[in-house]
Amino acid sequence: MPYTITVREYGSDHDVKLVRVHSNPEPIAKRLREKMLVIKTSIFEPGKRTVKIPKYTWVRIDED
Repeated sequence: MPYTITVREYGSDHDVKLVRVHSNPEPIAKRLREKMLVIKTSIFEPGKRTVKIPKYTWVRIDED
């Protein structure tokens, strides 16, 4: 049975169908939930102050 993984990126207001899989989607969804963005908060001292936020605000698995 195929599954579709739908995500919403941080700061976005719409959903994106990211990938379609035919096997167990849980390992892929777990890795997507772990993805982080690194934002450098200072342009004068790069690397001094960084913030990590999740790349996706939510990950949903749908059956097709």
